[in-house]
Amino acid sequence: MTNTGRCCVLGCVLAGFFGGALAWAQETSFEPVTDAMIQDPDPVDWLNWRRTLDGWGYSPLDQINRDNVHQLGLVWSWTMTPGLSQATPIVYDGVMYLPNPLNVVQAIDARTGDLLWEYRKQFERSPDDSFRARTRSIAIYDDKIYLNTNDAHIVALDARTGAVVWDHTVADNRLGYRYTSGPIVVSGKIVAGMTGCERYKDGTCFISAHDPQTGAELWRTSTVAQPGDPGGDSWGDLPATFRAGGDAWIPGSYDPGTNLMYWSTSQAKPWARLSRATDGDALYTNSVIALDIENGEMQWYFQVVPEDNWDMDSPYESTLIDMVINGVVRKVLIHTSKIGWGVVLDRETGQFLHSFRTAFDNLIMSWTEEGRPVFNPDQIPTLADVDSEKTFEVCPHYHGARNLNSPSYSPLTGLYYMGLNNSCMDVNFVSDEPGGFYAGMRASRVKMVPGYDYVGEFVAFDPVTGARQWEYRQPSGAAMTAAALATGGGIVFGGAADRRFFALDADTGAALWEMRLNGDISGAPVSFEVEGKQYVAVGAGGRIAQTTSYARLTGEDIPQGSGVIWVFALP
Repeated sequence: MTNTGRCCVLGCVLAGFFGGALAWAQETSFEPVTDAMIQDPDPVDWLNWRRTLDGWGYSPLDQINRDNVHQLGLVWSWTMTPGLSQATPIVYDGVMYLPNPLNVVQAIDARTGDLLWEYRKQFERSPDDSFRARTRSIAIYDDKIYLNTNDAHIVALDARTGAVVWDHTVADNRLGYRYTSGPIVVSGKIVAGMTGCERYKDGTCFISAHDPQTGAELWRTSTVAQPGDPGGDSWGDLPATFRAGGDAWIPGSYDPGTNLMYWSTSQAKPWARLSRATDGDALYTNSVIALDIENGEMQWYFQVVPEDNWDMDSPYESTLIDMVINGVVRKVLIHTSKIGWGVVLDRETGQFLHSFRTAFDNLIMSWTEEGRPVFNPDQIPTLADVDSEKTFEVCPHYHGARNLNSPSYSPLTGLYYMGLNNSCMDVNFVSDEPGGFYAGMRASRVKMVPGYDYVGEFVAFDPVTGARQWEYRQPSGAAMTAAALATGGGIVFGGAADRRFFALDADTGAALWEMRLNGDISGAPVSFEVEGKQYVAVGAGGRIAQTTSYARLTGEDIPQGSGVIWVFALP
């Protein structure tokens, strides 16, 4: 039996069960997506989770602009499958490919909202999947849609029908391995970052490249330095089994000029350094790593938060831009993380250029010339503090100054936009119990920053200096939960936990439009064009963990239920 036949027996592919799906597949010509198209996408399409591989999150479309965005209205909406959702759709040639929780992909007519086909993967969930079984993004290449699954497979689907072309097992889900975000496509390779390294096992998290026609692995690079490898001594004498963490939660970025990919990793486990029983930096956790696309070899790394004690990890995307610094054009990388700071690096060498504060923080006092943070000594626990009554007030909360809500960069303004949250937590450092989560710390619920009457703010930064150009806050003070989207119309979109999806003037931050949706604005907005008409789409209702926590501070009532994709356009 073929893969397609087997999938149909299991009820995985539902194409053809919905009116017109097979007819659409048979009658529609499909131009394969090439590397050149991914490198320089048509403005009408959204072919990568941040549209372009440089991570800008920018659409050049300008039909919707600062003068008419107030007329934006709902065109259609679609309820996704139940579960936690932070979906970013991709759009190609008038079709929206939508990732849903629990390994569901749907193809939807992007103009009408009609379902064209649906794929559902059946799998046995591991114990660690209870709150992570989400599918944030997918990828397109040639005539296939690529899905990273919650049981650590990569699945290739026929973009016309949803039929399974191949299904490749990358790692053993019974050991906790899983994917939560999709791959990126670079130079004819499907590249994916593995997660699920919270617990000890004989294996590490890694980034791997795969053949797009078969799924066969081409190379694999561990995100944790092993004994005897370069950087291995940063874990002291810990055996490989006890070197946990380094998850790659978010897809990487790519620069064809350097032929390097830039991925980022999560914290080491346990979160507290004392519990890890090592005095070193635990490479390559909390790091930006530059990988050669041809063989996966690491060319450089930059550790954003060495010797982490507080779950201030940095597993987020990097934004690649060229900018003038001291009269010289530099190829730079901007990276922001939970800890309330951003760093600007030379993306050819990894050299630290400067840092900038993003949100309230009481952990980092300064940065060295080499780019190592100087931590507040009052926040660093000692052995005497473990299992004691001593409490540390740490800011930000481990939900972070930012989390999975990605920033955006506009070439029109030269500004870097992001939603940020200000918060604190009370922390006690503890011994881990056998079978526990291996955190080494216990944190209170999220707290307001002393003296603040708000949590969230949407901020525009000058990436050259790190200076704030403007900030916008919701009257409710609600947390910012959506990714940013800048457009050629001089607009930047964002969204908050109070269910408001909004548009701001990209130059000034002036509020231009907003609409209240079904739940927290938890997805990444995208923009596309079909038959000459520009649309903006966003997911809401994912009820991500930080939404629930922050809502307690601002008094927001966050509805429960399935996520919804909302699509807007001008009349």
